[in-house]
Amino acid sequence: MSLCSGFDVLTIRARFSTVKTRRKHRSTERFHPYLQSLEVAVLAILLALAFWGCGQTSDELLDRANRGDPAAQLALGDRFAGEGEGRDQTAARDWYQKASEQGLEEAQMRLAELLDDPDSDEVEMASAIRWYEAAAGQGNQTAMRELVSIYQEGRGVVQSSKSAALWLIKLAEGGDPQAQFDLSFRYFSGNGTPVNPGRGAKWLTKAAEQGDSEALLQLGRLYLTSGNGVLRNVETALRWFRTSAEQGNADAQNYLAAMYGAGGVVPRDYVASRKWVRMAADQGHAGAQANLALMYAEGMGVEKDPAEAERWYRKAAHDDPPTQLILASLYAEGRVVPKNREQSIYWYLQAAESGIAAAQLIVARAYDEADGSAGLERDRAAAARWYLAAGEQGIREARRRGAELYSLGEGVEVDLAKAASLYLLAAEAGDVEAQWKYGRMLERGDGTEPNGAAAVGWFRKASDAGHREARWYLARVLNNGRSVRRDMEGAVALYELEAEAGNLAAMAKLGSLFWKGKRVTRDRKRALKWHLKAADQGLTASELFMGIRYFKGGHGIPKRRREAFRLLSSAAEGGSDEAAIYLGRCWWDGFGVEKKPRKALAYFRKGIEQGSSDSFYYMGLASVLGFSKLENSVEQSYVYFAMGAALGHELARNEMHALRKKLSRASIDKLNQKSKHEFDRYTVIWDAYRLKNAPEM
Repeated sequence: MSLCSGFDVLTIRARFSTVKTRRKHRSTERFHPYLQSLEVAVLAILLALAFWGCGQTSDELLDRANRGDPAAQLALGDRFAGEGEGRDQTAARDWYQKASEQGLEEAQMRLAELLDDPDSDEVEMASAIRWYEAAAGQGNQTAMRELVSIYQEGRGVVQSSKSAALWLIKLAEGGDPQAQFDLSFRYFSGNGTPVNPGRGAKWLTKAAEQGDSEALLQLGRLYLTSGNGVLRNVETALRWFRTSAEQGNADAQNYLAAMYGAGGVVPRDYVASRKWVRMAADQGHAGAQANLALMYAEGMGVEKDPAEAERWYRKAAHDDPPTQLILASLYAEGRVVPKNREQSIYWYLQAAESGIAAAQLIVARAYDEADGSAGLERDRAAAARWYLAAGEQGIREARRRGAELYSLGEGVEVDLAKAASLYLLAAEAGDVEAQWKYGRMLERGDGTEPNGAAAVGWFRKASDAGHREARWYLARVLNNGRSVRRDMEGAVALYELEAEAGNLAAMAKLGSLFWKGKRVTRDRKRALKWHLKAADQGLTASELFMGIRYFKGGHGIPKRRREAFRLLSSAAEGGSDEAAIYLGRCWWDGFGVEKKPRKALAYFRKGIEQGSSDSFYYMGLASVLGFSKLENSVEQSYVYFAMGAALGHELARNEMHALRKKLSRASIDKLNQKSKHEFDRYTVIWDAYRLKNAPEM
């Protein structure tokens, strides 16, 4: 007989029991501790001999296994599953299978674990699940946990949160506190179970009553509010928090500190707050470290100590992205800590790398705007990268600015399609500038199919949100009937909003519309009101309009000589060529200014280059009267009058006919030819002038 057959584990247990029984009768109170130690030593020796003996031969073990002994089958399976030269996974599986089929729970677990391999096929995984379920049916909690994981992850089976929850319920009912904790949150969220806050609170309480510190913490949070399966009870919440905190749960300690520090739900107690926050902070709890820093920064229950505040902020910031953001802002603003832009950018970068969207936006701006004080040079490529990162988290400004960079090709290759998609995301999120710019891209078909009607829709959104440029542009679109049906009522309403907001061009546009009465009801009183407002603020077009009105009079407007001259002079200084022509007439006639015909000539010459028939007429008169000594008065006068007549000036035509009476036929033919030549020459000049000064569409 081998040593293994006489000293297997079951035999050792029986013999050890016999030894204990014999010794019990001989034991005395004095020698009892000694005997206990001896029993332990004997057990260790016997176990060592048993395993040593089993390692020498397996004949009898194999014989027992073949005769159907499940313990022997399990032992053989373990031997073949182990490491070394005798390792044989197929043999191990076979022996585990035999023992499992006889209902040996430990063998069922071994077999399931052997089959539950990442490389297992569907058949093997199905077998693994079957044996896990067999072991679980005998109360094996490890098997139950595996089944929860398998069904929740869909590992080898169709994913089923409901099946996972059923096994989790069995674990929880068996008293497993972690299962009770996990099950509670399934009832809160409806993950594989119906949403039932009452049951969730019940299982959370069971886990807490077993001392699970995380359950204690969560139960405390539950009692701070109502509607989560329990009635709000601050005293109960405080009790659960304290129990968890006393077990060393840093989250609970930080929670207690915050409650005592804030007051309200409990009387404010800075001493207790400092005690608990320091305990959590010393455990490395970043939130507690940040709270402790705040206490030192604000002098909450302690003397203000900026250096200590900075020390704790920096400790927290190493592991806590939100604190990195706080610390960065403190360095940026010079609050609590000395102002330090380099440190500020360093921590903003840390927070950005940690995924804090607000920090990513700030870093993007820093690279975009070349924040030299922080040691950063302008880097539009880096800016674009951070704008995109922040944009992916929904930051509207980041999406819009990223779109601008792609549109302009700054730091990135021009990509109008990418720009359009980013503008759209920002516009849909309510970024008014993006709405305006996306509308323009739609209108032009930049990076997207042109769609005038959709563009107008975005212009309206931006306009309604107060975007001035969009409102002005939309008014012009409605006025011109471009992309949409003309809507003069809507256009006028928008023009008036812009005019009231101080848009001088809108004032002039309203003045023009109401004066002409084209597609709107003529209202000269309103026209004058808006032109006067714009003229008083120096708008050249309105100065010209009112200057002409006061120069000509009529339509219920009296002539106002001095006011006409003042407005026309200002308009001319503002670049109005037409105003210059009227100024020439003012100097010629002494209208609102001392009469100086010679001074008018410079204005008339300028008017000739614009194709002004009045200017040709007055230059003809100047030649007749001898104001221009360098010119042949009669011949030059005739040419000026002929040019004015060709442009439709009646008085110039009369003067030309009067001069013909003083000239021979040959001279008239010669002058007519010269006039035609001059007219052709000036036509080129006038066309160029009109092209240069054509109004924008």
